[in-house]
Amino acid sequence: MSVFYFLLLVGVLVVIHELGHFVAAKLLDVKVLRFSLGYGRPIKRIKLGETEYQVTIFPIGGYVRILGVEGETDDPADANRSFASRPLWQRLVVVFAGPAANLILPIIIYFVFYAGHTTLPAAVIGDVLDAGPAARAWLEAGDRVLEVDGRAVRYFEEIENAVHAAPGKELHLRVSRSGKVFERYITPLEETVHKREGVTTRQGRVGITHPPFIPLVGVVDVQSPAAKAGLHTRDLIISVDGQPVRNWSDVQVHLGKFVRRTSIVYFRGTEMPGVPQIQLLSPGFADLVPETQVGATLKRTTYTGLEHAEMFVAHVDPGSPADGAGLQPNDLVIALDGKPVLHWMDLDQRLQAEPDKTFKITWRRAVGQKTEEMTAELTQVRRKELDEYDHTLTRLVFGADNDVDRGTGAMVAIDGRFGYAMSKALERTGETITMMIGSFFQIIVGDTPSDALGGPMMMYRVASISGNQGWDSFLLMIALISVNLGLINLLPIPMLDGGHLLVFFVEAVRRKKLSAKLHGRVQLAGLIIVGLITILAVRNDVIRYLLK
Repeated sequence: MSVFYFLLLVGVLVVIHELGHFVAAKLLDVKVLRFSLGYGRPIKRIKLGETEYQVTIFPIGGYVRILGVEGETDDPADANRSFASRPLWQRLVVVFAGPAANLILPIIIYFVFYAGHTTLPAAVIGDVLDAGPAARAWLEAGDRVLEVDGRAVRYFEEIENAVHAAPGKELHLRVSRSGKVFERYITPLEETVHKREGVTTRQGRVGITHPPFIPLVGVVDVQSPAAKAGLHTRDLIISVDGQPVRNWSDVQVHLGKFVRRTSIVYFRGTEMPGVPQIQLLSPGFADLVPETQVGATLKRTTYTGLEHAEMFVAHVDPGSPADGAGLQPNDLVIALDGKPVLHWMDLDQRLQAEPDKTFKITWRRAVGQKTEEMTAELTQVRRKELDEYDHTLTRLVFGADNDVDRGTGAMVAIDGRFGYAMSKALERTGETITMMIGSFFQIIVGDTPSDALGGPMMMYRVASISGNQGWDSFLLMIALISVNLGLINLLPIPMLDGGHLLVFFVEAVRRKKLSAKLHGRVQLAGLIIVGLITILAVRNDVIRYLLK
């Protein structure tokens, strides 16, 4: 199947490219002599009208032969229908149509992909992050946002876009809660979002999420009321005093601020022997009796010992900075540089914001019958990793992670699926083009090493892996590589379509065609450049796949 996926990938991309030239030539009445699927000896050949169509023995790609491109002559009566005889703008259209077809194909693929979507996340707040602008504005989980600055919203994505675009700017929200409509004013904080692959963006944040934090709890204090009631880390709370809970916010509300006996129903997962990926859930009941604690300022607080499982460490990579600092599974991370950490996403962002800084991390651990608070310093490291396609990625490594699944937020039917699919297709294609252009410039200026280039063997591996993942993955990979092929063909290198466009531009400025001798030298220079790039790509393939 891998060979089939490779042939299909290359065949579709090249045929679409050549089909662009073919259609443009036909529309402009430029004579097309032959359209070939593949190369080599023909297996089947038919002639329809003036054009010969054939399928060849090597079905990799194809080509289109247009009268006058290679200087050939046909019937003198067709001299005015040759490519060379046509006005400059028509030659530009025919040449540009190939790369254009490669850039149009992703729009079609993405349109089909998004047209299959029937629902989107609704404009309903799944959860509210503690101490954020949304929490200070008294927004709650389950609130439905009706308008943002007077503009009706239906999808959660619309709220995100409005918030991201307005750091430091006050937003006016109309919100519905339990059938009542009210207004809130909220000012997004400006934050710099870092990703561990090195991408950085600046945007607004108010501290809301669409998927809720599921009511999964953790217990680190073995002497706490929660521990005495028999609750364990990763117990899933189902109800409190007979009232169902949907998320962590519900648990906090139902437990309240007052000391009172509370009945809790929960599920506890146990692994099936030999099948660690599957857990059996068994119900349990806990009779929780909170305690009253008095602080140094004589302030009374209610203490249960229940923590949100989100901040409990689940995995620590051996040899990582987190491992070196002494973090272990079931530790409760509570602070970074002395500042409390309430959510793992906050911890992750703060670590990424200053990748070279030495942080002081604080956590709690159950040691015997007591709880100890521990502190250590750590500095993140950068490591090169290979992704599933054998591309080298440099990642910032902390080395510890949690293991809490997010809940499912409210969904709503898409209003106008055709318009939605087309707008998302254009948006996704534009983002892909921008990303590819940025990658080209990074290679040119040396920010990305030249070994990022790949040849036929890399193409074979990409086709094989994406094909084995399913048709959705394979089609999305075709869209990605089609954009790549279209942009590469637009590079101003002779032998490529972009080189032809450059020659046409020079001829337009000079107002005369290049001499045959000069045109030959230009073509030779292009052949040398393309040859060097091909040698580099094949070299990388050999090192990556044959010598590793």
